[in-house]
Amino acid sequence: MPLMAATINFDEALAELEQLQHTDLPSAITKLHELEADFEHMTRFQQGRLLVFKGTSFIYAGQYQEALVTLIQSENLVQNSDYLFSAYSYEATAYIALRNFKDAFVVMSKSLGLIDRIENIDIKRAAYLRLASLYSAMGIKEEVGSYAAKAESLASADDVKDICTAKLYLSVYQLELEAFTKAFDEFQYTHDFFESNGFPLISFIALKGMGESKLRLQEYSAAVALLLKALKGYESFNFQLEINSVHSLLTEAYFALKQSAEVVEHAKFVTSLPNDPSYTELKHTVFKVLAGLNAENKQFEQAYEFSKKEQYYNQLMFDEAKMKTLAYQAAKFNADEQSREINLLNKERELYVAQQTVKEREYTNMLMFVTILVGGLFFLGILLAVGQMQKRKFMRMARMDALTGILNRGAGQELGENLFVQATARGGDFCVILFDLDFFKRINDSFGHGTGDWALKKVVDSLKSHIRNGDVFARIGGEEFAILLPYADEEKGMEVAEQCRARIEAIDTQHSGHKFVITASFGVSGLMADDLSLDPLFHRADMALYAAKANGRNAVVRYSDILKCDKQATDLRRHIASPSV
Repeated sequence: MPLMAATINFDEALAELEQLQHTDLPSAITKLHELEADFEHMTRFQQGRLLVFKGTSFIYAGQYQEALVTLIQSENLVQNSDYLFSAYSYEATAYIALRNFKDAFVVMSKSLGLIDRIENIDIKRAAYLRLASLYSAMGIKEEVGSYAAKAESLASADDVKDICTAKLYLSVYQLELEAFTKAFDEFQYTHDFFESNGFPLISFIALKGMGESKLRLQEYSAAVALLLKALKGYESFNFQLEINSVHSLLTEAYFALKQSAEVVEHAKFVTSLPNDPSYTELKHTVFKVLAGLNAENKQFEQAYEFSKKEQYYNQLMFDEAKMKTLAYQAAKFNADEQSREINLLNKERELYVAQQTVKEREYTNMLMFVTILVGGLFFLGILLAVGQMQKRKFMRMARMDALTGILNRGAGQELGENLFVQATARGGDFCVILFDLDFFKRINDSFGHGTGDWALKKVVDSLKSHIRNGDVFARIGGEEFAILLPYADEEKGMEVAEQCRARIEAIDTQHSGHKFVITASFGVSGLMADDLSLDPLFHRADMALYAAKANGRNAVVRYSDILKCDKQATDLRRHIASPSV
């Protein structure tokens, strides 16, 4: 064996393995097993590369826990930033499949920390494409489009492969935006390029996208043909997660074509999958189709049972979306600080690995003693850094409202006061918007507190994307919220408040399981010359809010001098409190 191992050029063999993973997965698995037999004869870096490829093969097979164990082992072996980035990004893929979004964002943050250190444009472009893939799996549409566009901007006219890959993720972005015709055209462009240039796996991904686009365009026969072709391609790669997804899409297409036997065949494949978080959305789709199929066949008892399962998985999806949102907000809230900490930890890791390498090469007792001592000091530093990260994490949690994921009253007011001081010191405007959900108690009394919580979260979700990054959005009471607008005058505040009011009124409540209308009343107050803190603005906005309530609710009212009168304010409050209103 040693003589045979000495004749192998492992760098060339690993490069061949990397190419096979994109073109011929069965051959890549065979090559991987052959190289594993010579693992002990490789350098540490070569061992690390092999473990990255092994972890990737576990992901294709749907063995996510095994993938994590292997990829984490590879981290200490690959000192090169390029392969360390690959290890982190594939770890994130495994965590996402296991619905561990918190740890997924942690390793994605580590990946982001490495990008600035990558000087090779080709490698940096590939890194942006990998991040687009991860954010696509997380369902964060804006980031998918952002990183795909960054990758495309780094490509020259000769980088056709990367341009097409970027277009693939931009196609996914268009699909999420429900621009199905445009998505189909871009998926087709991507598929044709990769199929003709020998990259079958990516061409099958694009083919599935074409099928899903046709499905959403209600061109069901065309969708079935494309999806069956994609399924056959995925089966050749044993890409289990995508195989399961295509079966789920086929149940929808066949149901629309009223081909019951095919619906049952593909649905049986998905329903037989284990109760794993990665299959939640697929099972929700299939049970919804089965409920509809049995209802059409007048098998109402069976339809009812499938409908209950659909509702169960729908709740799991709702909880999962909540976890994604909270994890993403927590990661974004301290992104700059985490990036600095991660860079520091990576530098310490590199120095530690360098010390370990020296220890392996030097055999004198004195150098070994010094190396162990230095290693211990760095280990202590890492422990202290981890402790600080945990402390900051709990501080961030204390600032967030547990139900809605936005700032709570204390954190919102503290941040608002700081922004108020900055804005007024620079001679800028400041505006405060307070709003309160109308007849919220009726929702709780009529449908239960669970539906009330749903309504609060839905209101926040519908407004978050409409609020600027520099503004403050906080929950300050049960159903009362505040939006603070630095450098915005009262006119801008009225415009924002009216847009928010319309968005709340447009909320579709059917997904809560009940049918009702959500509206809100808004009070707006801008900065006055003698305001020294936020308190006067809050007070005036509060008076305007009560005026909006008195004027019939579902309205936006700005503060005016006519509201100054304490008697009128008292009358407004008494009017609001009246049972007849």
